[in-house]
Amino acid sequence: MDYIKKIHLTLIILIPFALITGPFLPDLIVVLSSIFFLIFIFIEKNFFYLKNKFFLLFILWCFYLIIRSLLSDNIFLSLESSLFHFRFGIFALSIWYALNNYNNFSKLFFFSLLIAFFIVILDGYLQYFTNYNILGLKYDGLRLSGLFGSEQIMGSYLSRLTPILFALLALLKFNNKISFLVIIFILTSVDILVFLSGERSAFFYVLMSTLIIIILVRNWKFVRMFTFGLSLIAITLITYSSESVKSRMIDQTVKQLNIQDKSDNINTFSPQHEAIYITSWILFEDNVFFGIGPKMFREKCSSAINIETLRTNYKNQDVNLDTINSCSTHSHNTYLQLLVETGIIGAIPVIAISIFLFYLLAKHFIGIIFRRKYIFSDYNICMLAALLITLWPFIPTGNFFNNWLNVIYFLPVGFLLHSRT
Repeated sequence: MDYIKKIHLTLIILIPFALITGPFLPDLIVVLSSIFFLIFIFIEKNFFYLKNKFFLLFILWCFYLIIRSLLSDNIFLSLESSLFHFRFGIFALSIWYALNNYNNFSKLFFFSLLIAFFIVILDGYLQYFTNYNILGLKYDGLRLSGLFGSEQIMGSYLSRLTPILFALLALLKFNNKISFLVIIFILTSVDILVFLSGERSAFFYVLMSTLIIIILVRNWKFVRMFTFGLSLIAITLITYSSESVKSRMIDQTVKQLNIQDKSDNINTFSPQHEAIYITSWILFEDNVFFGIGPKMFREKCSSAINIETLRTNYKNQDVNLDTINSCSTHSHNTYLQLLVETGIIGAIPVIAISIFLFYLLAKHFIGIIFRRKYIFSDYNICMLAALLITLWPFIPTGNFFNNWLNVIYFLPVGFLLHSRT
C-alpha cells in the first residue's frame, strides 16, 4: 500500500509538467489518481471525503449532464463530454486526500509548479528573442506559444496557475533572500510573458488575480505590487518597441471592440466572438430550461445563424460578414455555453458557485475596510482568486468541458476543500 501511495503522490506532483505536454497525460493522471484515491478510502473506510456537500452536489450535476446527453440528438457525441466528467470531482478529493496524508505535499507541489514555471518561462523567452524555442518551434511574431506549440495556450497555463503558486508561497512562508529574488523573477517574468503570448484573455486573468491579491492579502501585497510595477514598465517599453506586439494586444483589440472612433456600437470582444454569442443566444431561447445537450453546440449552431441579425449588429462597421463564422466547437463563454448546452437547470449550480465566490471575497473586503480584520488567510484568498478567474463571466473562454482546462479548474478546489476541514 505504501508503494501505491508513493505512486499516487508522484502522479499528482507531476501535474504541472503533464499540463505542458497537452491534454492526454494530465487526464491520464486524473484518472489514475482518482482510482488510487477510491481504493485508499474504501480500504481505510474514510468515506467522509465522499459525503461533503461539494461532491454530492457535483455528482448530482454530473448525473443531470448524462441524462441530458442521453436525450440529445447525438447521444454518443454528447456523452463524450458528460459520461466521465465526474472524474474531475474525484480528482479534487484526491488532492484533499494527498494534503491530509502525505508529509510536505504542499511544499513538493509548490516546487514542482515552480520548476515547471521556470522551464516554460525560459523556453518562452528563448523563442521570443531567437524566434525558436528549445524544440525548434518558430515564433510567428504574433502569438508566442513556447512549449505548447500550435495549441497557443502558454499564457493560459501561466495565468491560471500563478494564483495557486502564490497561494502556496503564502502558505509556506519562504523568508530568505534567495527565495525572495526567485519569486520576484517568476512573477515579473510571468506577467511579461503572458502579455507577449498575445492571449488577451490570459492577460486579463493576470490583471484580475493581481488586483485581488493586492487588495485582499495581508503579507505579500507589496511584493506583488512591486513585481507588477516592474512588469508594467517592461510591457510599456515592449509595446512601444515591438510593432507586432502592439498590433496584437492594443491596435487589434481597439479595432475589434470598435472603440477607435468612440462608436456607440461597441462589440463585446470581437466581431467573431459576438457572432458566436448571437448564435448561442438564439439556440438558448429555443431550449431555455434543459439546453441542447453537452457538446452539441457544434452540431446545432448552423441552424441558428441569422445573417440579418449580424448585418444589423455590424451596421456602420468595417466588418466583412463573409469572413465571420457564427459556428464553432463551443460558445466561447462559460455561461453562454452552459445555458445553451445544459439550459438554466444545468447552469444554475455554476452560477451559484460564482456568486458564492463573489460573496466570500466581498465579505473579506468589507472585513478589512470596516473592521480591519482579515477573515480568510492569504492562502485561501489566492486559491479563491484561481477559481474566480475561471468562472469570470465577462470574457471569452475555452470549452467548459475541455479536459485540459478542467484539470486546472479543479486543482484549487482540492486545496480549498482541505483548508476548510
